[in-house]
Amino acid sequence: MPVEDEEFFAENIESVNRLTTGILLLGNVLAPLFIVISKIGIFEIPYSYSIILGIVIALFSIIQSIFVYVLRWHRIPMVFGLCVMAAILAYMGTNGHIGINISYALVVFLSCLYYNAVLTRCIALVCYVLMIFSIYFRAKIMCVSFNTTESFYFFSQSAGFTIEFVFSYIIAVALSKRSHSTLSRALTKAFQLKDTQMKIMEFIPRMLESHELFTGHHVRHTVKYVELISRELVKEGHYNEILTEQAISVYSAAANLHDIGKVHIPDSILNKPGKYTYEEFQMMKAHPAEGKRLVQLLPMINRGWFNIVAEQMAYCHHEKYDGSGYPNGLSGNEIPLCARIMSAADVLDALLSWRPYKQPFSIERTIEIFKESSGSHFEPCIVDAVINIAPVIEELSKSFRKQEIEDEQKEYDWRVRLVEGRENSK
Repeated sequence: MPVEDEEFFAENIESVNRLTTGILLLGNVLAPLFIVISKIGIFEIPYSYSIILGIVIALFSIIQSIFVYVLRWHRIPMVFGLCVMAAILAYMGTNGHIGINISYALVVFLSCLYYNAVLTRCIALVCYVLMIFSIYFRAKIMCVSFNTTESFYFFSQSAGFTIEFVFSYIIAVALSKRSHSTLSRALTKAFQLKDTQMKIMEFIPRMLESHELFTGHHVRHTVKYVELISRELVKEGHYNEILTEQAISVYSAAANLHDIGKVHIPDSILNKPGKYTYEEFQMMKAHPAEGKRLVQLLPMINRGWFNIVAEQMAYCHHEKYDGSGYPNGLSGNEIPLCARIMSAADVLDALLSWRPYKQPFSIERTIEIFKESSGSHFEPCIVDAVINIAPVIEELSKSFRKQEIEDEQKEYDWRVRLVEGRENSK
């Protein structure tokens, strides 16, 4: 089962658990209601029965609430809540004044919301056994009213109840299996679509390489650095609620687009070996805004979450933690977390990689620069994360450089063949 499927069904279990908890909490009005009904004489329900019912519902609803909202368990409250509801209905059915027959099916059909056919079968059987006991105890009361024997009342009621059970069981199990199958197919298609979208995102660095080789390499490198930094932040206890596994996946994928605005920067500027003039630097500084504009043209991906992250990364990855960056001079938490991480990955690769205007820095010098920039360019905890994973970064940068050399040779050979082809055609 894809991770997305597992996440969906886990979220669904949590959601239905909250629903069953709400139903149990609402059930606390039954005992007071029965007491009031008995007081005004609509029909008579023994106070002892109402009090026991009230205590049972209150106790079990509190336990279920602790499971769901305090301990945040999934599997135990899923079974516990349904079994408790079945037991409460069975207990109510023992009273001759309350007609409980097919009502148990509500618990069975509620179990279908978990999209688990095994659970539905088990809950249905639990309901059946409990209701048979309920009918047995009710027979002791009702046989007098119907002027018949306990056994006759019990077997006649059980026969009718069993017929109801068989039909509800078949329908409920079929519904649960069908729903799970349909959802699994839908989620699989959604996963395939998302996978295709991510592959398109990964294609963008390749496209940038046709415009400027270093940018294409740089983007692919930063995708990995964003993932590594994010995971180290989680390991060190920073932003654990934000940096979920899914969030890290989205951050890494969105990093592919952080420099997309450079497609409109002339090659002569991108590949310039020397220092930029003022005018050239102003043109280079326009790429975040251009990147934001291009990202906004994307169709909605991952319910818009990917789009927001990609836009923030493209627009804010040159902002600095102390507010001295561009384009808006944002500082601290004004800069989105994804962009703060992206900024570190961006500079990290720029320092470690060869450029027309510089040789690659050593990992030692790179770490020194990050330490010097803690609290100014970068958020301190992000600097700490980079320092912690320095050995991993060093190995990665070496493999990246090897790949760059191979790609540059291929690029050079392609250009040589292109020139030779043009000369031969003359």
